[in-house]
Amino acid sequence: MSNIAINQNNIPELRFPEFKEEWNIERLSNLIDIKSGKAYKNNEYIKKGIPLLQGENIQHMKLTRPEKYLPKEYLNDSRNIALNYGDIVLGLNRPIINGQLKIAKVGNDFSPALLYQRAGKIIFDKNLSNFYLPLLDKYITEFVYRESVGSDQPFISTTKLKSWKIKIPHYNEQQKIGNFFSKLDRQIELEEKTLDLLEEQKKGYMQKIFTQELWFKDENGNGYPEWVEKKIKDALGERKERSDLGDLLSVTIDDGVVKFSEVDRKDNSSKNKSNYKKVYVNDIAYNSMRMWQGASGKSSYEGIVSPAYTVLHSKADIDMDFIAYYFKTHKMIHTFRVNSQGLTPDTWNLKYKQLKEIKMSIPNFEEQKKIGDFFQKLDRRIELQSQKIESLKAQKQGFLQKMFV
Repeated sequence: MSNIAINQNNIPELRFPEFKEEWNIERLSNLIDIKSGKAYKNNEYIKKGIPLLQGENIQHMKLTRPEKYLPKEYLNDSRNIALNYGDIVLGLNRPIINGQLKIAKVGNDFSPALLYQRAGKIIFDKNLSNFYLPLLDKYITEFVYRESVGSDQPFISTTKLKSWKIKIPHYNEQQKIGNFFSKLDRQIELEEKTLDLLEEQKKGYMQKIFTQELWFKDENGNGYPEWVEKKIKDALGERKERSDLGDLLSVTIDDGVVKFSEVDRKDNSSKNKSNYKKVYVNDIAYNSMRMWQGASGKSSYEGIVSPAYTVLHSKADIDMDFIAYYFKTHKMIHTFRVNSQGLTPDTWNLKYKQLKEIKMSIPNFEEQKKIGDFFQKLDRRIELQSQKIESLKAQKQGFLQKMFV
């Protein structure tokens, strides 16, 4: 592939060296057709049958599993919206999510399937699916943003979309570009499978290590002493220090303690933060209203949190990484839920007064340290794998920008 100076007319910035011709301008209607899905009634659904893909099942370059099914006979009556392997589907209603178009290729998992209203099946030359998928992703995204100027996201008008003009290369270049993106997509898919495997491994280790089905040995190859049951108050104290100095921190379910400036949340914090709670590095902070959902984490920062949160510090011979992972196990989250006070989930609250009486089995400090370090290393591998995938996706986005006019 060679870099070619940008031609504002019909030549991409980046292309394979054997191609020199300008790209042609075509209406989408000369290249594709779009069939909108069909509405079905509730009494037509069955428990097991042909999956019915809806707009919300279509994400950027992937499909989620449908929850509704129709009888097989419906395939014969709706052939124009029947989906098979290699078809491209498009979400027509609110078509952009998190800045990405709701477009995906149908895989073996969803073949055959049927399409619900407000979603579209794109009819195109399926020999060039690896070319058309990135091409349509780019041009339809541009179409949506152009059409939504000054308004909320539109419902895509298939009539308007098909009249949209795009630039397209000759057939041989389409094939070459398609093969290139096919290999790149395959690489991303493999890396995502590796990430899924790592996350599944972590779940498995969390289950087996904290139930002591798996255990570590000391440097002499001997097992560690039996875990000892303690109340949380014997391992963790409540930090009550108040301060209005330092970074404002937040506690999330997925990422634990993070700087508030790094999360996409509206700042509803009080201007007067003199009553905010002080957090030190290695403290555990948790959201008292969401502890039953796992909203806790060990802090890597010194800062302050809302008075609604609870801050815990370690007592002697307690490794806070071990505790932080222990608090994320299904067993402990269930224990936090049943010990929360309140009549409904929206009001459930777990203050230190209730938390401190909860019992947990704890190994000696050396084994705690090994367990905490083990999961830290595993999380680091997961983080690096996630960064690798994001890097590949960014590279792909760069190629999409430069390889299409």
